[in-house]
Amino acid sequence: MSLQFEKLEAQIAQLGVTLAERSHSAAEELRAAANLLRQLDDLDAIWEQIKLARQNDAGFRGAAPFDEPINQPFPLPEVPPRATLFAADGSQIYPDMHAPAPYWLTNIGVFIYHHGTGELPEMVSEPQLYFRDEEVRTADGQLLPANVINARRTVYEMQFLAQTVTRRQASAAPLIALCDGPLLHMPFGKEIPDAALLEADYHEAMDFLLDAGAALVGYIDRPTSRFVLYTLYLMTLPPEEITAANLSTLRLEGMSDADLYKPLLPHGARSGMMVQQSPLNKDYKDRFSPAHEVIFFYLNTAAYGQAPYLARVEIPQWVARDKALVNAVHALVYNQCQITDRYPYALTRADEIAVVQPADKRALDERIAIELLRHSQPVEPSQKLSTKWMARYGRRQHEGV
Repeated sequence: MSLQFEKLEAQIAQLGVTLAERSHSAAEELRAAANLLRQLDDLDAIWEQIKLARQNDAGFRGAAPFDEPINQPFPLPEVPPRATLFAADGSQIYPDMHAPAPYWLTNIGVFIYHHGTGELPEMVSEPQLYFRDEEVRTADGQLLPANVINARRTVYEMQFLAQTVTRRQASAAPLIALCDGPLLHMPFGKEIPDAALLEADYHEAMDFLLDAGAALVGYIDRPTSRFVLYTLYLMTLPPEEITAANLSTLRLEGMSDADLYKPLLPHGARSGMMVQQSPLNKDYKDRFSPAHEVIFFYLNTAAYGQAPYLARVEIPQWVARDKALVNAVHALVYNQCQITDRYPYALTRADEIAVVQPADKRALDERIAIELLRHSQPVEPSQKLSTKWMARYGRRQHEGV
């Protein structure tokens, strides 16, 4: 049965009216925020306000200046004549009760791009199958949930990226290690059975990249973060009003830092570097190493003549303190974005290497089923899965009895 659009017409019309009203209100709020940003030249004053928020335990989650103005564009630097980019991405197959056997899989891909050397790109991947009971099930016998698999895949991506860079650290410098997504991940909570070990492995892999002299980069496409907007709001509060209750009242529905910086950043330009103020980032710095604290900037990846298109670029502090390396990251990431229209070419290729297609999963299930039969193990297909496939892809008219 197809969707009955005639029943949705009035709701669609109301959607258009609601969004138009919201857009008009947001435009006014954005102009006010942009005017405030232009006035924020005093980095010490921003830090004083942030320190007050910390002292008042106000739960501030905004952005602090690192060592640059946050209201000025930094133009595109010269691209290094030679460099090596290592881009990593990963995908997974989650445990499936309808599969011939309980298992899960990760596939990590790294694409190596030799900038300016004339060498052909390289592709490496690392698929890993997990099938033992202690790997597949929780302590109470349930299949591992998706968030556990996602946490482990995140760490495996960083580990495989570090291994690949370390093995090729004699490649043309600078070495740029690109990840798809933030470096500052949500903390591994209590629901992750091996959270402490995963955290240690993640930061150990970062140390390997530091030792290899590589610039680690997390790339966030179309960011919705509002760190700078929170900072602007903080700057409007008198000291006695810097409380958790007041800081939680920021609304600005539908507005992000990207909206704020689009008029400020010409094509190829970046914002000043900033530090996200969060307990997790403080943990990176205090518990593991100051070098691991995550710094970020916004980058307009659009080409000349295109509408602004912003990404958030995250780098660890060891990169942020080396201005030549920051310039290399800035120029090379932008250069990559011009190959594949505002998104890094190397990350696009890494995704191609890592992605596990539905056909791959079906083929893997078939191979597992054949192997089980070779060992005289029963293989009973899931009737639910079989009927779903029949309904979606194998329909035929019922002839009756």
